[in-house]
Amino acid sequence: MHPYSLVLAAMEMLQRENAELRKQIENMKLQNISAAVANLIDEWLNTPYQGDERQDIEMFAKEISKYIRSQLKA
Repeated sequence: MHPYSLVLAAMEMLQRENAELRKQIENMKLQNISAAVANLIDEWLNTPYQGDERQDIEMFAKEISKYIRSQLKA
């Protein structure tokens, strides 16, 4: 086999491994985000309403949205 072919085969293998590692890292990030959001929900459920019910729900939704956005940018 020509050395150039070996280099190309090695590069393709590394690209596949890199893609798989990126997927694994992304999955880990999503799991961390899910766990953190679950904690935020748990805290919210254990806290009395601030203002009326609807207003409290909207404030909480903004808090979760802000958190998720910040984590996806990281």
